[in-house]
Amino acid sequence: MTRNKIILLLALLLAPALPIIADDSDQLSNREISQKYFHPTRASLSGLRERGLEETGLVAVYPKDAVCPQANSFFADGKRGDGSPRNPRFNYGMHAGLDIPAPEGTPILAIADGVVVAKKEETPDGIGGIGIIVQHAPADTGYSVWLYTRYKHLKEMPALEIGQRVKLGQKIADTGTSGTAGRYYGGGGHSHLHLDLFVSPDDKYFSGEVVFFPINGQVADPLAIFRGEPMDTASVRKLPADRKQVAIPYMTESGKIVNSGKARVIWPYACKTPGHAS
Repeated sequence: MTRNKIILLLALLLAPALPIIADDSDQLSNREISQKYFHPTRASLSGLRERGLEETGLVAVYPKDAVCPQANSFFADGKRGDGSPRNPRFNYGMHAGLDIPAPEGTPILAIADGVVVAKKEETPDGIGGIGIIVQHAPADTGYSVWLYTRYKHLKEMPALEIGQRVKLGQKIADTGTSGTAGRYYGGGGHSHLHLDLFVSPDDKYFSGEVVFFPINGQVADPLAIFRGEPMDTASVRKLPADRKQVAIPYMTESGKIVNSGKARVIWPYACKTPGHAS
């Protein structure tokens, strides 16, 4: 056994485990799990909450010496970035991710090393627009759990292939408006990144036309990936207020990684430092 494998095994054994979800995945088909817990228009409210969709109270703390695109609509929030109420048809009006406005075409960066596991074209009902999903193994991030990050509303489908590895800070897509035009935002849509996070004890997942989910995992507040473990909603909700302040690690436009700590993760946009600010 190699030294890296030994270190990873020790990390998995010593790290706190995710809370046990009522595991009916052996009894339910993937379609049934989707309908019960994850589908944005068909899952029950109790099912959504059971698999993590509840407010956490996490607060992003952005660097004082750099300018980063900032989130304006948060996990499980019932409002858009402009303060208007969300459509109750989707997730009972709760936001399942994090919205970060940025001009169309702004490069989106891989939050961590990982593997592309799914690509989603814009569906007929427009849910989510164009998207890409990256799987992050414990060896990629330094965390004890498997993570999945989903990047939505992209300008166009990235050329990345399923199974292709990406590196932390690598450009993986361009910010766009797909899935947002013709509804609340009008014909022009709304240029932003919708970022989702899933956390799981293993690498099992399901990818359908609309829904993606880790079979034994749950949705999580995307800010949790920058705060560190625990990341599951139930555990994060119990944290004291001072542990819910999340210092954002980032990459500068020159490629320097700042404030990443022990974990190997960064904000999905490059941040401008004084010497590069426009």
